[in-house]
Amino acid sequence: MINASKKSADCFIILFVLILTLAGCKSTPESIVPERVIPPALLHFPQDVKVDGADIVDMQQALADRNLYFAHNGNIKMLSTAQCKLDISAHRGDFRFPESSSSAIASALNDNFNSVEIDVMLLKDGTWVNHHDSQTGRATVHYTGKRFKLERMKLNEFTQLKLRDKNNNDLLDQRPITAYEAFSTFAAFRRADQKLNVEIKSDTYGGKLLELDNMLRQTIGLEGYYYSSGNLETLYKLRGINPLVYLGFIQGGHPSSIEILKKNLRNGVKNDAYYLDNQHQLELAAGYATRRYRSKYKDYTSSKAIGTLVRKLGSNSGLHLDIRSYSQNLRVKSRAKTFGMKLYTYSLNGADYHQSQLLKLNQAQLPDGVIVDATPYKVCQQLFTASLPKQRYQAISTIGRYITSLPVDADFDQFEQMLGYRQEGYYISLASGLRSIKRAKPKAAVVIKTSSNIDEYGFPIIIDERVDTGTGKTIILTLPSSQYDR
Repeated sequence: MINASKKSADCFIILFVLILTLAGCKSTPESIVPERVIPPALLHFPQDVKVDGADIVDMQQALADRNLYFAHNGNIKMLSTAQCKLDISAHRGDFRFPESSSSAIASALNDNFNSVEIDVMLLKDGTWVNHHDSQTGRATVHYTGKRFKLERMKLNEFTQLKLRDKNNNDLLDQRPITAYEAFSTFAAFRRADQKLNVEIKSDTYGGKLLELDNMLRQTIGLEGYYYSSGNLETLYKLRGINPLVYLGFIQGGHPSSIEILKKNLRNGVKNDAYYLDNQHQLELAAGYATRRYRSKYKDYTSSKAIGTLVRKLGSNSGLHLDIRSYSQNLRVKSRAKTFGMKLYTYSLNGADYHQSQLLKLNQAQLPDGVIVDATPYKVCQQLFTASLPKQRYQAISTIGRYITSLPVDADFDQFEQMLGYRQEGYYISLASGLRSIKRAKPKAAVVIKTSSNIDEYGFPIIIDERVDTGTGKTIILTLPSSQYDR
């Protein structure tokens, strides 16, 4: 009986081991992530260079001849921004990503912006969050569709908001981030020379500003951030909290910029039922608001006003102006420089208008920095021609030759779209859209032949022309026989 039980136990153990062995044989092995192999020719490129794909080395070399490279995220980036003689700040992060998102901050840092501007404000419960508007509805939406003022929301309500896709206005399965999350994202992705521009939207007391500054010191470090605000008193309080940090005072938008902005907003909702039902009241309100704004608009571009700002904020400060205000008073830069202040420009009327006004200035008139909804490549290329072809590389692939054939004004922000026009010989221009590639061919030099048949006195020797007396094909001429045959 004991032997039988022992045999049964032995059989069970053997069977169990066999099952485990078979199970091990049939189990799916862990997926092995292939190691990223960088071709030797691309080892000196930045770490995020794209290394896979047909003719990738030739394409990257052709781009590098223009101070560019193709990143693995699909963007064309500059190898060096040394030629860009101003600070380029990403307005609310990378404009291609949703506002108030970690991806907007990380992408801007990855795209070599010198600084990233974000907006912070306080919720009802005292939480600092990354949000621009005073209420929901534009960039962030509550799941109920109702609009809420941020100052009346608590954190648990804020986390129920959804971000809006900039391209199609669809709601995304992402929520806006808190200020702490924004600071942590910046700290994780920044280079040592990149800074965070924290624009403060809420009017608050010193205790909350001290809390904000401590949060920034702990996550980013003293040298990694600075502040900006349209409220001079807020900046004055911050100077008492942090004597060393840069403080940028934002002068309100030019009255004409405000009027254009309001007009564009009205045009954008012409088909909206709410606008059509309340058109008269809305236009009256907009007109009153503009007149009231003009009466309260303060200009800080005079030497006296700049001196007042410096006495209040200290020398490590700056004036951030609407590009329209700056363009109409270019002497403000020299005045600010006298007091040791920096000058930044922004625009209420779009990136293209901002860039068009900058292009009218000479190098000495450009501001110290710009806060833009554009890529560093576009700003640097249009203002400094930082992507000038050196013509030192001879491409061998079709795409490589297309890249080397592109004119200086090619818009590499739209590189993938341009490739679709490759066979037709077109490209997308930074200034004027789709254009034909003009391959300038050197004209053949006109060679004037001089006769070598000169006699000793300098007169030409006349040589009789040889006449071919051989017979060729017979030519038959038929003459008209009457006037009717003529």
